Amino acid sequence: MRTTLFILSSIILGFTAGGCNDNNQKVPEGEFLIEGYIENIPDSTIVTLCKAEDRRFSAKIVSDTIIGGKFILRDTMSSKVPQQLELMTIYKESFSVRVLPLWITSGAEIKIQGEGMLCPFWEVESNVPEQKYESEFTKIGMPEMVEALNNEMIVYELFRKDISDISIRNQIDSIRNNHVFPLEDKARLRELEYMKTAPVTKVWLEKYYYQVLHLFTNKNPEYSHKDLVYSLYGRLSEEDKNSRVGREIAAYMKMTETVKTGENMVDGILYDTEGNKRSLSEFKGKYILLDFWSIGCQPCMASIPEMEEVGRIYKEKLETVSIGSNTEDRWKKFIKENNMTGNQWNELRSVNDGLAAAYGVKGVPHYVLISPECKVIDIWTGYRKGIIKEKIAKLVK
Repeated sequence: MRTTLFILSSIILGFTAGGCNDNNQKVPEGEFLIEGYIENIPDSTIVTLCKAEDRRFSAKIVSDTIIGGKFILRDTMSSKVPQQLELMTIYKESFSVRVLPLWITSGAEIKIQGEGMLCPFWEVESNVPEQKYESEFTKIGMPEMVEALNNEMIVYELFRKDISDISIRNQIDSIRNNHVFPLEDKARLRELEYMKTAPVTKVWLEKYYYQVLHLFTNKNPEYSHKDLVYSLYGRLSEEDKNSRVGREIAAYMKMTETVKTGENMVDGILYDTEGNKRSLSEFKGKYILLDFWSIGCQPCMASIPEMEEVGRIYKEKLETVSIGSNTEDRWKKFIKENNMTGNQWNELRSVNDGLAAAYGVKGVPHYVLISPECKVIDIWTGYRKGIIKEKIAKLVK
């Protein structure tokens, strides 16, 4: 995904004169301040601070343009509880391969220094304790992650070419299989070993969430480290398990028991845009096509016209049920603004541990076709133009 080679080198301890070095500056309550000085980065690079929503969509908070290596990000923040935000860089069509996690509270003063476009490896000086733990995890994965992300930037440049060219696709596969994946795995394993004794903090829980997520989305068992990942769950306290991230972790753990093709469908309580309780059993005797989707997912957006067309063509035999995963207000607003038709439902859970977990939703769009007898006929993930009509024409009798 992203560009400009990152050179791993020693970072200057202090900010240069006239840069981000005003040690007497006091950030008032209700605000935060981020000052940065980055070497070897093009002028006009945009630095953007975002907040992840539903772990799928990032909402922009504030941006600045780097000039002479300097940037300043300042905005309001009322919470005294540390909030995890994400910083990324964009230069023309090039952008951060990964984001830099920043923990921010009301009154936070943060200074950043580093080199090149790979912002995950910029050094952060902060008065927020969680940032120290974040930095420790970053160090654990170096230098393999630096090399892996440099290779991933090469892949990004190849993607911008004609990927219908078999030679380009082979180059991409070769780089990922021989460089990116093995390097990432070395860093991931070192992180897991560190997590066996590191303090279980908010940062630890976030890192564990992504280790569990990788376990259930990775297709190569050689890189799963399943036993080690599962063993770390025993370090969670009851409070950790009942937190939002703890419940997200448990939801992925449950995905080992997902419903399979040929088995009875799983039902649950959903809500329509009017707030009425709904269930899949309402459509017993008809085919049901479930579409798990999210705002911000481009393939999901591209599939909407085809989903609506299928709903019209097969309305006598089939019901389409689109199950959104975004927060209630954002979901309802999007449905209304886009005049979406069909059965637009949502589980309205803070964690996708209901039907999404039961049907093994690891990525969206995710489709499940159910027979009139309430048996699962087919399950598939991803979208390309025409695939929904092809599936339904073949499977709906």
